[in-house]
Amino acid sequence: MVQNFAKLNVYQEAYSLSKDVYNEMKDVKGNFRLKEQLFGSTTAICSNLAEMAAFDNKNAQKQKVSTCLGETNETEFWLNFCKDVGLLTDEKFKDFANRLKITRMMLFNLRKAVAKEV
Repeated sequence: MVQNFAKLNVYQEAYSLSKDVYNEMKDVKGNFRLKEQLFGSTTAICSNLAEMAAFDNKNAQKQKVSTCLGETNETEFWLNFCKDVGLLTDEKFKDFANRLKITRMMLFNLRKAVAKEV
């Protein structure tokens, strides 16, 4: 299953979400640590997928996808927090949360596919 990570649909979805979250939050004044955490978790989904694609070991690939799933959970937390403290509008929150849900479902499917190859 080693492949060009940029061709993975889940990578493309996660990368697009990361860029959009960044662009939405980059001009928010202050809250540097909060923004750093949010950017870190969203971009970690993509970076872990890129790393996973280089692994030959299927168990290591499966573990990396599980790490990505953990990052989706962290991203969800930060998106909820940003909405609740007024840093994200309800509209932007819903958009990002729905796209994150799609990414999470794609990751679950990828993990199942990798597990079948183990």
